[in-house]
Amino acid sequence: MKGINIEEQLKDKGISNTLLLEAFQDIPEAFFLSENLHPYFYEDVRIEKSIKKTEPRVIVVARMLEQLEVKEEEKILITGVDSVYILAVLSKIYKEVYAVETTKTYSNWALEVLKNIDISNVHIKTGKLENGWKAKAPFNAILSASEFKEIPETIKEQLKIGAKLLAPVGPDWAHVMLETIERISETEYITKALRDNYFIPRPKLIPKIGKEIYPENEIIDEIGISSIPFKTIKKFPTDGLLERIGDAKVVLLGEASHGTSEFYTMRQEITKALIEKKGFNLVCAEADWSDAEQINNYVRNQYQLQDWMPFARFPEWMWKNKEVLDFVEWLKKKNTNHNTTIGFYGLDLYGLENSIDLVINYLQDIDVDLAILAKVRYSCMMPYMSNPSLYGKLVNTKKLESCEKDVLKMLFDLLKNKNKLNHSQAYFYAYQNATVVVDAERYYKAMYYGSAESWNLRDFHMFYTLKSLLSYYGKDSKAVVWAHNSHIGNALATEMYARGEINIGHLCKEHFGSKSYHIGFGTHTGTVAATKNWGETMKVMNVNDSVAESYEQLCHKTNVTNFTLPLREEHSEKKLREFLNTPRLERAIGVVYRPETELRNHYFKTVLPSQFDEYIWFNKTKAITPLEIKIEKTKLPNVHPFGLIDK
Repeated sequence: MKGINIEEQLKDKGISNTLLLEAFQDIPEAFFLSENLHPYFYEDVRIEKSIKKTEPRVIVVARMLEQLEVKEEEKILITGVDSVYILAVLSKIYKEVYAVETTKTYSNWALEVLKNIDISNVHIKTGKLENGWKAKAPFNAILSASEFKEIPETIKEQLKIGAKLLAPVGPDWAHVMLETIERISETEYITKALRDNYFIPRPKLIPKIGKEIYPENEIIDEIGISSIPFKTIKKFPTDGLLERIGDAKVVLLGEASHGTSEFYTMRQEITKALIEKKGFNLVCAEADWSDAEQINNYVRNQYQLQDWMPFARFPEWMWKNKEVLDFVEWLKKKNTNHNTTIGFYGLDLYGLENSIDLVINYLQDIDVDLAILAKVRYSCMMPYMSNPSLYGKLVNTKKLESCEKDVLKMLFDLLKNKNKLNHSQAYFYAYQNATVVVDAERYYKAMYYGSAESWNLRDFHMFYTLKSLLSYYGKDSKAVVWAHNSHIGNALATEMYARGEINIGHLCKEHFGSKSYHIGFGTHTGTVAATKNWGETMKVMNVNDSVAESYEQLCHKTNVTNFTLPLREEHSEKKLREFLNTPRLERAIGVVYRPETELRNHYFKTVLPSQFDEYIWFNKTKAITPLEIKIEKTKLPNVHPFGLIDK
């Protein structure tokens, strides 16, 4: 296709199959340019207005086809792909392409698109994906882009002998693995799990992405008119925000960096209001489960002494800081004085060694035999606890056998014995720690062969943990989530999704819909606590002024020092949303900040009104205040999750 070198884009994303590369490059230009067709190319997520369908998973499906080793053959069956683009590509490789979809409207539209570009060897029917297309079997290859708990026999039987099937498989969609099945005889199959596990589910809710460029001064004026200013955090207009949040079950509060005081303090003030006025009872942070468990026990007056120091791993300042300490003490006082049990939980999957210890310690008091079994199961990973990334490297270079089956069996053992172990709070914590071990083992392997997969594993885990907490604490439970903007904003509205990345924000929108309220944060300049490289000593660094063509620059030019900007459709003007719907740059600083290469390292494109329901702005911010391991002359108790002591 003229003007776009698709082959180079695909090669950058790991596609090397010559037939695939040629077929993608050979799509007629009319497919991309006609108003009647579906205008899509790799770095965009576009919408077909009449049927609200999108094709953001093209790269993911292309990588699946690469793993399936597609070649020029008689016929292929694909199910649940939802991509007319992929159908067009496969029509160049196979004599006949058979597709099963669940939506008649989409099927008819896809056939019309293909007809308009003279493709006649693609056949689509609607029906149950697990049934395949038996009347047209056997197939030279089968690809499913929808997950199965296990691959149905019906589908396997539609393979030719010697042919392969590829599908995502797992007990739930948060723990999906890609598997290939090769048929070697009438009754025999060989199943293999793929190491490259980059699957993402099909989206239900598609964001609106505009293309029109509006005059900057008009956009700035509209932001100024629509914004709600406030002088200080204590004077933030909380009541209006709570009214907009309404009956949400989950409120996600972001941050544009992991080291900015105003972001931490503001979201903690909002959280206090949600607890006191809306009945929220779960605070869930982008922190390790095992570390946060000590805060949770402390604030609920159930503290249990551990033989390791929480929040001692880099970046320790991210949670061990004065801002978080103030909230922790407030929460402890709240629970003590009002006889409440509001908890603080970590959603992240790091802290592997601590989680293993906590599982074993729990079982030693409950079931000695199962504790012994846990030690056997986890012994595979024990030598690498101080450096789990080394474990991932050794497994991927085939110098070490993967421990995945052993740690997964331990999770199943806990689940199988839950009645015998008593489904108590202690059991629930042990089960969550066992889940951390399973997902962390996969994560450290994924780090070495795909940034998208390792990112997705973390966010799947965080979402799955959030769901588990809400389920455990009952139908009336409500959760506040503290995490970076890049995690809590809807990934569908950002260029992340075009790279095959999802996040907890996207998953919450898909699962909770309007009951999920997402608040992003931004700043123009100031200072931040960060490092230039992972693992180095934290420094207070100056934050560059925001760049041109960014949302931050628009907010800065309003000359309003601090404001909140409602963005959800029912709370904002249509004109504002239209002005902001055209993709712009947004800044993201993690624990690493490299100001000299900021544009390359810390900005990505997004659509603000679809990413967040609200956006809180501070024109100038300052760094958080890290805590020393010991603070003398404090009134805090002897045992404290931050290592503070009272002499």
